[in-house]
Amino acid sequence: MNILVCGFMGSGKTTFALGFEGNDLGYITYDLDHVVADHLGITHLELGEWINKNTLQKFRDVEMEVLTNLVNQRTMKIIALGGGTPTAEKFWDLKDQTKLVFLDVPFETCFNRIKNDSNRPLTALGEEGLRDLYQKRLPIYKKADLILSETEIKEIEGLESLVHNLSSI
Repeated sequence: MNILVCGFMGSGKTTFALGFEGNDLGYITYDLDHVVADHLGITHLELGEWINKNTLQKFRDVEMEVLTNLVNQRTMKIIALGGGTPTAEKFWDLKDQTKLVFLDVPFETCFNRIKNDSNRPLTALGEEGLRDLYQKRLPIYKKADLILSETEIKEIEGLESLVHNLSSI
């Protein structure tokens, strides 16, 4: 089973997914932004600049290509998605091969974590623009197989417990 972790920018997707590195279940962990950056031949810190030069749509196209290739590999994976990855129409074509976990973190927490991050082009929208984007994406995120509140995120004791929760869905 492939596990995809979604949520708004700053919700802690990467921290959550990479927290399972070196697990005993054989899962490999990835941050999709890092894999996309490697694919593009840049560092993940250069992604924001790349998006500004090449458009967000071009980034989404590359992101979906890379994600599809990752999901189609035979290994079990946990992949921290980008905040907008689930908004791509093609994303939902992968649903049969994956379980989706939504980190349901309040906007205020996310915003405080990202507001000064110049590597995130969407922060140019400002607080109100980001709040609108968060509200627009929320119904998409809520299509996840498992929704974890901030408290529940902290209660996940290990990959075994996450896999167990997802297997029973």
